[in-house]
Amino acid sequence: MAGARRPAISAHRGGAEFAPPGTYEAYRSALAAGANYVELDVRRTADGTLVALHEAGFCRERGVSQVSLDTLRGLAGYEVPEVAELLRLIAGRAGAHVDLKDASCAAEAVELALGLLVPADIVVTTRDARAARAIRSAYPEVPVGLTIGGDLGETARFVLRRVRCRGLSRLVDVLSVGAGLAVIHRRLATTRMLAECRRRGITTMVWTVNRGLRRWLGRANLDILVTDRPARALAYVSAGEPIRPSHRRRWEI
Repeated sequence: MAGARRPAISAHRGGAEFAPPGTYEAYRSALAAGANYVELDVRRTADGTLVALHEAGFCRERGVSQVSLDTLRGLAGYEVPEVAELLRLIAGRAGAHVDLKDASCAAEAVELALGLLVPADIVVTTRDARAARAIRSAYPEVPVGLTIGGDLGETARFVLRRVRCRGLSRLVDVLSVGAGLAVIHRRLATTRMLAECRRRGITTMVWTVNRGLRRWLGRANLDILVTDRPARALAYVSAGEPIRPSHRRRWEI
C-alpha cells in the first residue's frame, strides 16, 4: 500500500453520493465507481450477526449487542447490512476496510474476511490498542491500523502524557502495538505527521475527507484516503472531471 503516487480510496460506509450511507445501495455504488476499499463499521447483534453500522444512537438504551438483527433493522428504519453479505459483494472487486466498532468481534470479523478475500485485500482498523495488538499477533498477514485523533478523550490523555514526556510522538500508540498502519483524523494529518509516518515505514490512512479532495489527493505520504465521496475522489485520481449525481440528494454530506 505504501508508496503509491496517488492515495487509494476507501468509501466511508459505502459513500453518500448516490444512496444513503451504510446501505446495500451505497456499497454497490462504491463498487461500481471503482473504490479501492469499502469501509464496514462492524458490530455484533444479540443473535450473533455481524452488521455494518456506523452510528447506533437509535438503540442507545440497550445497544446493538442487546437487540436482534430484525429489531435493529426496525429501529434503524432500513436493512442494516450483514458483514458476511457485504464481504461476498466485495470479494474480487475491492478491498475490505474492516473498522471494528465492537472490538469483541475482532477475530470473527477477520475470519469472515479471510474466508472470502486474500489478506492483501483486507485492512482492519480499530481505536482499541489491545485489539490491534491481538489481531497483529493472531493474523500477521493482515494489515492492521490503529486510529488516532478525532476523539477528545484520547487526545486529552495524549496531551497529559506529553506533559510528562516532552517530545513524545503522536504515533506512540501505533508504534507500541506494532501496527503497520496509522489511521489519522484529518485535523491531525499534518504534513509533518505524514512525513514522520513515512520515515518510520508506517502506511497512512486519513479519515474522513469530503472537502478539498483535489488538495488532499495531491498530498505527499498519504496512502489511503477515506471519504464519503468516493466517486468524486476516483474521478480526480483518474484526472477526469468529477462525477456527480444528476441532482443533489438530502443525504449528501
